[in-house]
Amino acid sequence: MNAPQDAPKKGMSTLTIVLIIGGVLLVLGIGTCGAAAVWLGHKAKEVKENIADGGLVLVAPAEVVADLAGPKKDYVGSWTSASGKSTLDIQSDGSLKLVQDERGTKETLTAPIAAFVGNDIEIRLGLTFKLNVTEPPHRQNDRWEVVVRGITFRRN
Repeated sequence: MNAPQDAPKKGMSTLTIVLIIGGVLLVLGIGTCGAAAVWLGHKAKEVKENIADGGLVLVAPAEVVADLAGPKKDYVGSWTSASGKSTLDIQSDGSLKLVQDERGTKETLTAPIAAFVGNDIEIRLGLTFKLNVTEPPHRQNDRWEVVVRGITFRRN
């Protein structure tokens, strides 16, 4: 015996399920784009304000150059991490180049030093970057070491 042809189907149709899922994805997509737009707008405003306030440093200020000739002179030089993957070069004119290739992340930062904040190094390229120096340059046995961003560098 065959089931009666007129028995009502239970549940939603495939088309209804597809439309519901599509609607949910559309709402999530619009929400995500909206949040991203707000975030980007905030960052753009921050960059604009920083540039207006001198937040874009193209040449190291005279104070930085003076510090590198005086109390911060030990920062000057070419430094290499223990692994040999990362390098830090600081010139007496205040230019800095950091190539960080530790912990699976590679990052290169080339810019003039904007300021020293305590032992930390501040860079301003529209946004402000602070290189956290947990141990300033110091002699360790017969070598000079510095710890920047948690990485121990030795002067070459």
